[in-house]
Amino acid sequence: MNSRPAFTLIELTLVAVIILVLLGLSTPLFKRSFSDLAVKDAAYNISKLINYIQEKAVLETKAFKLVFDFEKGRYRVLEASPSAGQPEKKITGRFGRIFDLPQGVSFKAPKNFITFYPDGHCDEVDIDVFARAGTGYKISAKGFGSLTRIKEIKDAE
Repeated sequence: MNSRPAFTLIELTLVAVIILVLLGLSTPLFKRSFSDLAVKDAAYNISKLINYIQEKAVLETKAFKLVFDFEKGRYRVLEASPSAGQPEKKITGRFGRIFDLPQGVSFKAPKNFITFYPDGHCDEVDIDVFARAGTGYKISAKGFGSLTRIKEIKDAE
């Protein structure tokens, strides 16, 4: 008779069931954590873009606009036209592209653009960036030369 130590089929099955139960319980936590990180990253990116455009407007002595498309979850930077009748111009470089929000992330604001002026001020605005879960962040730009603030909000929808 062979007396080598080994696991029985029942023991192996029990370990497999325990592992599957732990994976089943942890998957929703990972999904929620990933969603929270995506919202936080989107809010951070918009905030930093606002700060960048403020500096760019002062350095280049030009007005710029950050334009939002709330339905498609997109935003972009345009050079504001000097006169009211002319359209905005696309800017070149990596900040001239259209930025997309991550899947499952939305945003809203009272108006669909922020204007940045050459003297260093911008329109005051609060932008809510949120996930389907309802948690999100409020980005506040308060006008003259101030950095943006990001505040976590609950039940944003």
